[in-house]
Amino acid sequence: MKYRILGLLSLFILLSATKCKKDTPNNGPEIKDRKDEYNNVEKDSIIHFMQTHRYELDAQYNVVLDTLDDPQNQTSIWDDPNLQVLQVDDPKVSGLIYDLYYIPFQQGTQHSFTKYDHILVSYKGWRLDRKVFDGTVDNLPVWFYPRNTIPAWEEVIPLFKDGTYTANPDGTLTFSGYGAGMLITPSGLGYYQIAKHNLPPYSPLIFSFKTFVADLDADNDNVPNSVEDLNQDGDPTNDNTDGDIYPNYFDNDDDNDGVLTKDEDTNGDGDPTNDDSDGDGVPNYLDKDTH
Repeated sequence: MKYRILGLLSLFILLSATKCKKDTPNNGPEIKDRKDEYNNVEKDSIIHFMQTHRYELDAQYNVVLDTLDDPQNQTSIWDDPNLQVLQVDDPKVSGLIYDLYYIPFQQGTQHSFTKYDHILVSYKGWRLDRKVFDGTVDNLPVWFYPRNTIPAWEEVIPLFKDGTYTANPDGTLTFSGYGAGMLITPSGLGYYQIAKHNLPPYSPLIFSFKTFVADLDADNDNVPNSVEDLNQDGDPTNDNTDGDIYPNYFDNDDDNDGVLTKDEDTNGDGDPTNDDSDGDGVPNYLDKDTH
């Protein structure tokens, strides 16, 4: 898959996904009971959609949704042997568990990543009536953090990997081995009561997506995001050695000693985590007293 670029990936690094981001509540419709909305309305409508619709893929894993016109010769989404379901807790209501469906077209071949990593993706979003409500412009990829998007993306995107790319003489990149898939989510893991663009409130959502490249070092300090999760609770946002406003994975000077983390690599092996000049068990980049 080729994409024309300006300055290779530097252009994409300046971009961030604005369409899949979490929305803040506004003066919209009255908020419905989340358990009632899912159990009595959306759950059956999602299953019905999957039983009566199918999808087609081209060579680049672009998705076309269509009705199931010939059940004898066509396979519904519901009967797709690759269909997976995740049991996901509602982020607001205890005891409410959603079925979040996804289909992996291609898992990806390179790096695993988390919802806290920076991912270069393209995507397209539909309502259950197959009307497109969202998507990357001209299918061009954009950078975003899954954690800053809707809960369904946080759950599904990290189940994939990225791929590889090569630069071409004509100013394009060719991506290969990337992750690609589709997810179907209730509105409780989407925007729920919030209306946006041509998306009504309480809309179950369908997304196709591709995960091209993962940036595993958000602050470019040569310490991967996963390593910056010092307490290993799976959440790097609560690890902040110097107590400033930035967690370590977003802070290029983790101990606030005026020396960038990547420059505290005294042995020059490209890894600041194994340099401990005073032998106190704390690497220099986390120890304000040593450089």
